[in-house]
Amino acid sequence: MRAVLACLSLVALVGCTALQPVEVVRVDGLSELSIGRGGIGGELALVINNPNPVAIAAESVDVELAISGTPVGQVQLPYAQAIPKGPNQVLRLAVQAETTALLSVLEANLFRFLAGEEVEVSVEGEVKGSALGIAVGIPVDSKQNMKIQL
Repeated sequence: MRAVLACLSLVALVGCTALQPVEVVRVDGLSELSIGRGGIGGELALVINNPNPVAIAAESVDVELAISGTPVGQVQLPYAQAIPKGPNQVLRLAVQAETTALLSVLEANLFRFLAGEEVEVSVEGEVKGSALGIAVGIPVDSKQNMKIQL
């Protein structure tokens, strides 16, 4: 009888500490990225809903930046950050693209850029963190069409 009670208590405690999925509501800042001779640089802000009763410590970022489907660089976590509980929490990320990748995108889309047509800019990957010693993965998948001025 005690073993059954102990098992039920353990299940109840584990159920209390299980974390709910965290979602990215939107990605802000894609349109403010600067394009220059050194590549693409700037800052992105992930607006996140954290329905959990505790903050999540962001530990690493595995997110890729692409233009018209061509990867041009990585998104990085510039400093240690926590995602507080609640809706519309902001996680700031730094963008640095490689010059060689940017040149290949410019070659492939030069006439579209000159004509002022929109191209698809996307960020895709995962933010990894933890809360209460439990690993948390936050998927990031955002695509926006925008004009890139040369």
